[in-house]
Amino acid sequence: MVALAEKDMVISDLARAIGVSRALISNIISGRRLSFKTEQRIAEYLGKPADSLFPPRTAEEIGQMRLAEASKKGDVA
Repeated sequence: MVALAEKDMVISDLARAIGVSRALISNIISGRRLSFKTEQRIAEYLGKPADSLFPPRTAEEIGQMRLAEASKKGDVA
């Protein structure tokens, strides 16, 4: 969010600029969604290293995020 503020942008501006949904950007920024490809696109657009915007996650954190995402989609019983 700080990087967006530095560019005088909001999430919807960034979403339009890189061609993804506002919801996806919001979920990535909040940590509810994992998307290395989109994180990289965000970082490139903002001119920042991806790891400075999105700190590395542990395997456990990634597993929890994937499980939560799958349960939203109904993929998990």
